[in-house]
Amino acid sequence: MQEFISVEQAQHQILSRIGRTAIERVMLSSAQGRTLARAVDAPQDAPRFDNSAMDGYALRFEDLSEIPASLKVVGTVAAGSPAERDVQPGEAMRIMTGALMPNGADTVVQQELCRQQESWVIIQQRPGSAPGANVRLAGSYMRAGKPVLRVGDRLNAADIGMLASFGKSVVEVFRKPTVAILSTGNELVELDRAPGAGQIVNSNAYMLEALVLASGATPLVLPIAADDSGAIRAAFEQALGAADLVISSGGVSVGEFDFVRDVMNDLSGGMAFWKVRLKPGKPLAFGVARNERSTPIIGLPGNPASSFVGFHLFVRPAIAVAAGVPNELAMPGTVRARLAETVAGASGRRTYLGGRLWFEPGAEPVFEPNADQGSGNVTLFSGCNALAIIDEEQTSIGAGQFIDVLLL
Repeated sequence: MQEFISVEQAQHQILSRIGRTAIERVMLSSAQGRTLARAVDAPQDAPRFDNSAMDGYALRFEDLSEIPASLKVVGTVAAGSPAERDVQPGEAMRIMTGALMPNGADTVVQQELCRQQESWVIIQQRPGSAPGANVRLAGSYMRAGKPVLRVGDRLNAADIGMLASFGKSVVEVFRKPTVAILSTGNELVELDRAPGAGQIVNSNAYMLEALVLASGATPLVLPIAADDSGAIRAAFEQALGAADLVISSGGVSVGEFDFVRDVMNDLSGGMAFWKVRLKPGKPLAFGVARNERSTPIIGLPGNPASSFVGFHLFVRPAIAVAAGVPNELAMPGTVRARLAETVAGASGRRTYLGGRLWFEPGAEPVFEPNADQGSGNVTLFSGCNALAIIDEEQTSIGAGQFIDVLLL
């Protein structure tokens, strides 16, 4: 078992042991945020037919040899309805945006360049120097058979709109991972119970449940396990039988009653690592259960801030990979931002500071850290939208300097 490994080493070890979930078919209306399991090729040209990009007049470009040009208006073409006849020399048709181009016409003059007089239209300016102005040609966006989405693409609203335009009502995606959440500790009580002396509400379970949902997975919250190796083992075995990934909160430090690490070590036949050069969140453990599914287990620290940071650095990417996202695309994104005030790091450990990232027009992003960065502070990350990153070798970074910021 390795100890005090770097954040990158820990991430690599975890992601290398995460398997993808099974493939399922879902309705397109339920596919937002899901990861594609089968590549999609365009089934048809886009657009399917030549159509107008403007409200205006469809006509033959050669009729604009002299400007102004007077053309007889012989009809109107609305979106969704084909023209009743072809456009002949000296004629024009009123046309709406998206409407099918009438046969014989090769150009659309936007209505701002035209003046209609009864059944005639006066073209006051050419829309361009060649035929085709303001016409969207069939296949100009996409040709039939061209790949449009790859395996591992996470579907967003634009993707769903495109697939709908292709008439695709069902897509094949990876099943949402099920993530079991196990909390341990005699000091914990459920939300509906008043804490006694020395007790606290199991707030981590609710935080982790919300984070799992936000990451696109299905949470399975188990009852609190007492600080007893038998109870903790039974809870883990229940979780391992039902989940694709198990995360625990608490019990991975070196206290007299921190049994989770020992149970994890036994269930996995030896944990891959314990402790990461990280602040907050040093006592983080990882192993793979010796069960039929080789279920990964991530042991998060019990302190709220440590658990929060550990989730974003290790659990969130693991969920993404389990859901079908390629490893190289699973990590949270970062940006460079200017510090609003001087911040301190922890020599020998990478430090993550909670705070607000501000974007102002015409200026660099600004990161403003929260005042109290204590790992036990349950309010630390409320209202935060980013984590500033201070590398291991840095003890402080001055106000006005640039820093890498991880987006939450």
